[in-house]
Amino acid sequence: MNTIVYVYILQSMDGSYHTGCCDELAIVLAKYDKYKKLLVGRNVKLVHQQKFNTEQEAEAIEREMRRWNKRQKQSLINNDWLEIAKLAKKFN
Repeated sequence: MNTIVYVYILQSMDGSYHTGCCDELAIVLAKYDKYKKLLVGRNVKLVHQQKFNTEQEAEAIEREMRRWNKRQKQSLINNDWLEIAKLAKKFN
């Protein structure tokens, strides 16, 4: 039985991004938000999520996205596929 697996990007109030992968997105968001408030007093917000049918697909995309720079992640968040394609050519 396949479970829906999410790849997500969280953004901290300081503008930094955290990319991850999970099958229970609501639980991850609650834990991450509580952790950030306790340790550094910053909230986080979900700025991107993608659903995948297998853990293998999601983990492959997560690994790729973790290598991306901030500009590439911002383009994905903004659904700017032309910019993503341009940046991909620039960095390859």
